[in-house]
Amino acid sequence: MLVCVHSASALQRKPEIRVLELEQRIHSLINSERRANDLEPLLFDDGLSSVARANSRDMAERGFFDHVNPDGRNPKQRAFLAGYTCRKGLAENIYQNNLYSRVTTTNNRRSYDWKSMEEIAAGSVRGWMHSAGHRRNILEATYGRTGIGAAIAAGGEVYITQMFCG
Repeated sequence: MLVCVHSASALQRKPEIRVLELEQRIHSLINSERRANDLEPLLFDDGLSSVARANSRDMAERGFFDHVNPDGRNPKQRAFLAGYTCRKGLAENIYQNNLYSRVTTTNNRRSYDWKSMEEIAAGSVRGWMHSAGHRRNILEATYGRTGIGAAIAAGGEVYITQMFCG
């Protein structure tokens, strides 16, 4: 008979989320949505990803969630300042997820129901697809390139920015 014993601390261990893998998985799921709607896949653009990643990091570090940062810069202004321009337009989706789905406190001890990278990626794309404006950006035929940037805040919030360029 095989008996498996897991310590409570092993089950409660915070997952290691590799940000670059998360970004690539979101990109893959976005392109699955586009293919399901008879659209060409979006090319992953490293330059645009750098702009998106900087925005996600900024939101994580300064604790805001908005398309306009506390300095008053919108997505087009942030991209332009980074030396990035788009001929047919630029759009941005943002999403705030979490590393965990639930926190339980018992006897002043917290335990977390941690999410996997796949749950974070799929939940983020699902959230965008259930929002008319975000869905419209994802399924816009004139966009050919995308950049995705993610950042994890100290409190476990996962900020995701996707930028589109036509």
